[in-house]
Amino acid sequence: MNIRTLGVEDLIELALRTKDVKEMSYLQRNPSMNVRRALARNINIADEVLKKLAYDPVQNVAYMATKNPKSRIKRDFPNARACVTCQKDERGLNCTGCPELLEYSA
Repeated sequence: MNIRTLGVEDLIELALRTKDVKEMSYLQRNPSMNVRRALARNINIADEVLKKLAYDPVQNVAYMATKNPKSRIKRDFPNARACVTCQKDERGLNCTGCPELLEYSA
C-alpha cells in the first residue's frame, strides 16, 4: 500500500486506526480537515503529533485533538460553532442538511 495514492476516505480510515508514527506524521500534514480531524481522534496517536494537531489552524481539528483522551493540552474554544464540537465520524460525513448547521445559519 502506498499512502500517497490513497483517496480521502481511505486516508480517513487509516488516520483512525494507524499506530505507525511515520504514517501519522504524513497524515497530520494532509490538506483535508477530515483526515487531520480523524487522526486527532485516534486513540493510538503519538504525543508529538497530538501536540501539533492541538494547535492546527482549523478549529475543528484542534478541538478534537484537545478532546483526545491522551491529550494533556487544555484549550478554550469560546463560542465554538456546532461544526467544531460535532462528534460525528468523519467517514462519509455529509454536513448538508445537518440540523445544527441549519440552526446556526438561520
